[in-house]
Amino acid sequence: MKNYLLLSFLFLLFSCEKEKINSNPDHYLTKEKQEEFKLSIVRYYEKLPKKNATHETKFDTLHDSYYIKKAKNSDLMYLYIDADSTYYFAIAKIAPSLKIKKVATIGKLKKDQSGAISYYEEAIRTWKMEEAELKQKTLLLFEKYVNNEDLSPYYTKNSGNEFYIEFPDEINEYDVEKRQWATKNQ
Repeated sequence: MKNYLLLSFLFLLFSCEKEKINSNPDHYLTKEKQEEFKLSIVRYYEKLPKKNATHETKFDTLHDSYYIKKAKNSDLMYLYIDADSTYYFAIAKIAPSLKIKKVATIGKLKKDQSGAISYYEEAIRTWKMEEAELKQKTLLLFEKYVNNEDLSPYYTKNSGNEFYIEFPDEINEYDVEKRQWATKNQ
């Protein structure tokens, strides 16, 4: 009886352990496909061009050169594609700062039969950080996000002197329909 209980306990313990994901983009996509992936989402995670662009006109070909440059300067840090073909991603871009710092955006998307993005969501935008710190903190957040774990301890209001997640916060949330960050309706 004791052996049965011990065996049952061990089975339960190991079955509850989260599966370690392979988040290396090279595991899923060639370098060329990674560049295509960044280009397919850059108009969502990057700022608008300064030349009279709006969210309604950001897909106009007039802005192609701006977004191509921005995509090339971004880093696809982490990628995971699940069994349902949901793409989880973490992408970093250079942030304004006196020394080189970057911010990361973590999100997910789905594609339709033709390969067009049918669903896009940004779940997290990190604070700007130096690259080593960003890589470490983004991996932690990315794995928790993919495993559907609670991220609230990493929100600014809960994280003390450690800075992880800038958005969402008390004021800003991601609008999935508009595919952009927006001020919460108060």
